[in-house]
Amino acid sequence: MSGYFSFIPGDVLSDILTRLPLKTLIRCTSVCKPWHTLLTNPSFITKHLNQSRFNNKELLLVRIHSDSDDKEHYALRYDDNHLFSEYAQLEFPLKSSSCNHYFRIIGCCNGLICLSDDQFSYTNNLFLWNPFIRKTMRLPPVRVTVQTHGLFKHSIGFGFDSITDDYKVVRIVHLENHKKPPEIDIFSLSTGTWRDISHVALPHTIIDERAPQAFLKGAAHWIASSSDAKLIVSFHMGCEEFGQIMLPHNIMAHANQLQILGFRVAKFQDSLALIHLTGAKDKPCCIWVMKEYGVAESWTKQFNIDMIGPFNSVAGFTRNGQLVLASSAGYLLARDPHAGSLMHFLIRGSTHPTYRHSFYADAYSNSLVLLGMRFCDAGTSEESSPGDRSVEGSREAMKTKKRDDFLSKGFKLVL
Repeated sequence: MSGYFSFIPGDVLSDILTRLPLKTLIRCTSVCKPWHTLLTNPSFITKHLNQSRFNNKELLLVRIHSDSDDKEHYALRYDDNHLFSEYAQLEFPLKSSSCNHYFRIIGCCNGLICLSDDQFSYTNNLFLWNPFIRKTMRLPPVRVTVQTHGLFKHSIGFGFDSITDDYKVVRIVHLENHKKPPEIDIFSLSTGTWRDISHVALPHTIIDERAPQAFLKGAAHWIASSSDAKLIVSFHMGCEEFGQIMLPHNIMAHANQLQILGFRVAKFQDSLALIHLTGAKDKPCCIWVMKEYGVAESWTKQFNIDMIGPFNSVAGFTRNGQLVLASSAGYLLARDPHAGSLMHFLIRGSTHPTYRHSFYADAYSNSLVLLGMRFCDAGTSEESSPGDRSVEGSREAMKTKKRDDFLSKGFKLVL
């Protein structure tokens, strides 16, 4: 069949294919080997992603944990100002260990979701998941564990390196005594391996344990602590360097109270945001937005959210700046902070305190990322022992050993 298209120049064919829907492209990988090679090439996947952003509907990824079946549920919703109607239910291929209950979502970037099974305990299991093409990948074993280095505090970042067209996961580990510089490792999807980059200078701060990240401007961001205050630490995925961003002056002026205040960074539209949740029933949740990236003086208090009554936590933001909130009754709602209107998602998660942080919402874009990876599996991941997870799925048992042997050596792209 490929002979019918041999007269079409390669760049023209590539341009034509980037305009096709994802489901069509997945079928096209079976046309012939040259097409498979083209469609699974990282540069084509990025080109198609950039093209599809102009044609596809804007989507919102939401996650809840249900009491009825004790499982986490993912879905895509149309990200609009009105109904947030359902686009697709997503079949989640993994199962968390019993001690962690649900996965911690590190981040979502270009259709790829990074997950860690460490919500409440150290299991050292990291995964990448593309729900649209039903591909999952377990990352190779991490270097620093409780067994090798003793107790520690750690945070993880995930994002896209536009310089090398690569996806990266960075893991920052502060050992128990904090006297030594942190152990830092970075995983590259293009090589399928971890690299020790502990030589990279991290400012004299401690990134909060399991702090949620916000990826924007090519960098992951976390809340961190120095000797006398809190601040934001960034890690640029391209140059692999750390930076610092100060918090709003009004907050820094009360540095002696910072230990009792709650902070979280987030992406608000295309800007860095700071969610300031005091935990006090008589004080609102404040949302600060950095109007000019990297300039501390540009922090602006965007709005206050009264958390008294029905609202329990901030799950995320829509693309147009609405807040997605979890109610005390376990429902997800979208709130327009300017109009004050509420939109009910009509989906309910757990009301148990253990699952308070299981509510999640973030902008999502369908993509082909992971399509060209070998030994990806959409099966269930069952916990076998702390720090050791075997990936099981619908494939025959005889393939499991081959896959595990491959995973222990890392991954590589089919080019």
